[in-house]
Amino acid sequence: MKFKALRLYREDGRRVSRMVENTVDDLDAGDVVIRAEYAAVNYKDARAVTGVGNVISRFPCVPGVEVAGVVHESADPSFRPGDKVTVQGGRDFGMRRDGGYSEYVRVPAAWLGRVPEGSDTFDMVGMGLAAYTSAVAIDALMKHGVTPASGKIVVTGGTGGSSSFAIDMLANLGFHVVASTGKTAEHAYLKSLGAKEVIGRDGLTTGDKPLEEQLWAGAIDVVGGEPLANLLRSVQKGGVVCAFGNAAGETFTSSIYPFILRSVQLVGVNGNHPVPERGDVWQRMMPGGDLCPRHTREICHTIAFEDLQAHCDRLIAGGVRGRAVVSFGR
Repeated sequence: MKFKALRLYREDGRRVSRMVENTVDDLDAGDVVIRAEYAAVNYKDARAVTGVGNVISRFPCVPGVEVAGVVHESADPSFRPGDKVTVQGGRDFGMRRDGGYSEYVRVPAAWLGRVPEGSDTFDMVGMGLAAYTSAVAIDALMKHGVTPASGKIVVTGGTGGSSSFAIDMLANLGFHVVASTGKTAEHAYLKSLGAKEVIGRDGLTTGDKPLEEQLWAGAIDVVGGEPLANLLRSVQKGGVVCAFGNAAGETFTSSIYPFILRSVQLVGVNGNHPVPERGDVWQRMMPGGDLCPRHTREICHTIAFEDLQAHCDRLIAGGVRGRAVVSFGR
């Protein structure tokens, strides 16, 4: 049986992705073979496909850190052909082992999560790491004492997948959400997700002093870099910033004053957990849970497998809205 897969190669010091024909025997070993239906496109996936950065450390390798589909064959009695499953996250899948950008995927059974009743394979990767990481950040925000009564919550990188889900979930919990974006044409989209206000990137702070007007009770920052430094200066006393992105840069410079004079807390968030390890937050995202997104179908859009490389180029350039889900045409 032959099928299509996107593989990343290292050639003459460059990383090059290429659509190839594979067989199951070409894939890394595993207990379960999945017939893929959908795979998500995260920023790190786009970096891998385009060869930007060091996301993938083994060559050749199939990128893609999230996939969902149907069990094709299984050597593990826990899973049977026809079971709907998903693989998401972990340090190896799609980075050090063959990942989800393949019409068939082979993995250890321990990496599999089941698609629960009331959801489908599209929903699983549509939400996926983007919504889950935002949910982990929101959970951390609340555990650090931030409530809807605390004040406004700003979400940076407003039109991205993670940001879109953060806006959706925060609004559903009753927070006053302010979306920050550089895309003036997307204000209506952000308000449709629940944002009460939409501001430009220059609205994150009111000046260039170490401490500025206290605007934000909390923040979900998905971009890092200078925008993170800017908003820290305008977080109110006791406010909390949950950060997990690097689209605007992997480093930032800040004075110590937000932390020692206003007791601002900067909380790092890592949502790269395999589905079997996600616990309570993942369950709260399922239908009926308080963190269940309301607008998954508006945030996500499908692209054909053949269009994946071109989409990744656009994502790196910042020219996309929401979250793309690769359809394998099943």
